[in-house]
Amino acid sequence: MSIQRPSKSCRPHVRRHTGQARAGPPAPHAFTLIELLVVVAIIALLVSILLPALGGARESARAALCGEKLRGFANGFATYYAEYQEWIPGCNTSGFEVRAKAGGDDGFYNSRVPVQSYDWMTPLLRTTMELPAGFEDRWYDLVNKFACPSLPTYTSIPYQPPIPFDGGHTWSSISYLMPVHFQYWGSDYVNQVLGASVENPAAPPIKAMTEPSNWEASLNTYKSLLNQVGSAGQKICVADGNRYLVPGAAYVDFDVGQDPNQFGSFTSSGAWWSGDTSYGVKAGSKNWTGQAVTKASPAQGLNLALSYRHGQRGSMSGDAHDNKGKINALFFDGSVRRLADVDSRKSVYWYPKGAKVTKGPTELMIDEYSTYAVDQRLIP
Repeated sequence: MSIQRPSKSCRPHVRRHTGQARAGPPAPHAFTLIELLVVVAIIALLVSILLPALGGARESARAALCGEKLRGFANGFATYYAEYQEWIPGCNTSGFEVRAKAGGDDGFYNSRVPVQSYDWMTPLLRTTMELPAGFEDRWYDLVNKFACPSLPTYTSIPYQPPIPFDGGHTWSSISYLMPVHFQYWGSDYVNQVLGASVENPAAPPIKAMTEPSNWEASLNTYKSLLNQVGSAGQKICVADGNRYLVPGAAYVDFDVGQDPNQFGSFTSSGAWWSGDTSYGVKAGSKNWTGQAVTKASPAQGLNLALSYRHGQRGSMSGDAHDNKGKINALFFDGSVRRLADVDSRKSVYWYPKGAKVTKGPTELMIDEYSTYAVDQRLIP
């Protein structure tokens, strides 16, 4: 006879008593003051690490956009060279004087006429876009719409306007400069009359503009032709540069006269000369050869932060050795390179081949005499 085991439901319920109360949910753990301070310190450390990286990333993007603007100029130069037999736009070929004389009184209000003798931008831009006909509005487009995104924020003051500006614009600042030595002609053409301009054969004769004889390097037979600059991959066509920082003031200015003296607002003398308005240094600082410079920039080198604006943080001392910024430079072969201060100071970049040095080494940012042609001091 089999004995059946009672089903589970029929088993008597026995409650076991352990003598302990059932535990409730665990109490929440609160931060101690030390733990809170540790968390705050970690967050602060992460912020200090990440913010400069984010700032550097933003500046890298701005520098890249600046380089793209220069590449756009390169396309404009290529079109201009093809159309005008390799003449370089500037004071002897396409400037205000030679264009406006052919156009008569409407020169100010002609969107195809450069705003200044040294204006190389208008000849390039008019191949792909229509600039404003009004003189002030045309200036505004050149200054503001083509401003480098890395340019520090300053209020710019236009001065010497040939016609009254209405004051309705807030001006940025000039961002890009051509070495003026590629626009001027050599001393062999002093007082030579240009029978016609490159762009306007009907223009009345004017005198060719030539370099002053007392500059740091002189030219003789050079004309502003692409095939006369020398090695195109070694010659800077246009570079980052700000024309003029007013000493002791928080603003910059630029000349809007149609035919200003020597430089205007679109050119510079280049970074090799220590006294340059855009790239020069303060008096008493040392050049990259170790000599104390005797010729300083009008802004005592504070302009360096405006011209070498990529990667530069904080105020500048005016000494090139403290300069951590770089410039973007467009070369005549169409390439764009970013140059640190010392790299940018080579004479070969800023002058046509064969320019002869006339100044001593204490006015130059690098003494390169030993590399020149034998006893000629000729820039290669």
